[in-house]
Amino acid sequence: MACDRYPRSGAKNNCLPAEGMVPSRQHIPVYMDGEELCMKIRVLGCHGSQLPHHNTTSFFLEKSILVDAGTVTTVLSLEEQLRIDYVFVTHAHLDHVRDITFLVDNLYYAKRERPLTVCSSRGIIENLHRHLFNNVIWPDFSKIPSAKAPLIKFEILAPGRKKILGDWQVRAIGVHHTVETIGFMMESKGKAVLFLGDTGPTDGVWKVARRMKGLKAVFIETSLPSSMQGIADKTGHLTPVTLMGELKKLKDAKPKIYLYHMKPRYAEAIRREVTAIQDRKIHIIEDGQAIRI
Repeated sequence: MACDRYPRSGAKNNCLPAEGMVPSRQHIPVYMDGEELCMKIRVLGCHGSQLPHHNTTSFFLEKSILVDAGTVTTVLSLEEQLRIDYVFVTHAHLDHVRDITFLVDNLYYAKRERPLTVCSSRGIIENLHRHLFNNVIWPDFSKIPSAKAPLIKFEILAPGRKKILGDWQVRAIGVHHTVETIGFMMESKGKAVLFLGDTGPTDGVWKVARRMKGLKAVFIETSLPSSMQGIADKTGHLTPVTLMGELKKLKDAKPKIYLYHMKPRYAEAIRREVTAIQDRKIHIIEDGQAIRI
């Protein structure tokens, strides 16, 4: 079920596979579905562990928005990093937040004046401040260069309430993981994309998804093969078996499904098992991929 390659002319799929990481200075070709008003998503990292050519989770939207920040500064040029204004964080696990530290450090020494805004729920923001930007693990850039003019701002998103961000509307929805975790419903240009972050079986987010007009895509994890269901349940992750159960909760809604967060060691087993899921367009994404929806 991996995405097929198509040339720009006559493209049939909006998903571009890539082998390994694509250097930030290299142009990433985008395979379009013929629509002019597209949501642009660049996959900076999409794996559940880090190995060479397997980077941790981060999605780059429209050149100024990140959803998670597990891998940013090793992929994007400094010029690209300087354009980033918002980071939407699904949860505080290191593979989803690590590069916020290096990103804000780069912005500071590049003498950028406007702050980077990190958005999430109250509990997640508190975890980031207490355990990461605590002047022990990393400097507290919410007070650097000064408390009145910091280089990083934390913004709390109330569950279910939309945040308006230019052409974007963003809504936080709780999911089920081992720590406080939220997904994001991102709306722009009459289309919507759901980023679930890490999750095991959950319910509330699917109620929102079923009612969402213009839902075109769901980015959802599947970390382990079904033979490891016990540890998947204990760590709050999905396998192909539980993924199948979650997708049934969409009922008649038929968005494209973009699969990520696989543990590299088990990627081939997961790919084989996913082929058993019927009546869904499932794409397994790769680092460096560019997607237009």
